[in-house]
Amino acid sequence: MPRISEERREARREQILDAARACILEHGLEAVSMEMIIAHSGLSTGAVYRYFKGKDDIIGASVMAATQEIGEAVAPIFDDPEPGSPAQLIEKLLSAWTTYSRSGVGAAAELDRMPVAVHGWSYSQTDPNLHLALKTGLEGFRAQCVPIVERWQGEGVVATDVAPQAVAQLILSISLGFVAQRALTGDADVRAHEEAMFALCNSQLNSKLA
Repeated sequence: MPRISEERREARREQILDAARACILEHGLEAVSMEMIIAHSGLSTGAVYRYFKGKDDIIGASVMAATQEIGEAVAPIFDDPEPGSPAQLIEKLLSAWTTYSRSGVGAAAELDRMPVAVHGWSYSQTDPNLHLALKTGLEGFRAQCVPIVERWQGEGVVATDVAPQAVAQLILSISLGFVAQRALTGDADVRAHEEAMFALCNSQLNSKLA
């Protein structure tokens, strides 16, 4: 029997992960079973078990994949020598999230990954390895924000009497809050966040100039 290519292996693995994401959205994390995932994947039981040991293995792989993919999505933003204003940065980060949320291929493109991410955050609290991976990723996000905040402070955009790390925490809270709000209400809007941040920053600047 000919061996399948690595590309094909990755495609099948992603097919299984997408099936799990769809099942989580439809039934909730606790109610999802391996039988549901297998049926939704369209693969045989043996094929699925060749890639994953069970439901926990699949959910864990989904959380790890999301952490890596989000990191890759925001990396160009942090690498950009011209990150823009606080409002512009928020717009870029939240837009990256919304792009990721619909980054599936084929039928999976209809799958909204934001609610799945919220389930994943909850699940990671029960697994020390996943919790550490998520914690490390979020700390890395904050660390990448710090040089941008320091630049804003040098330009007079952000007050110098606040620790850059504190502003970095706020940026992360806005990002995570956007995901949670959108997952729970369905109507969190990127443009609204950008405009609100612009208004808040301008209000603070005008207050200092008055």
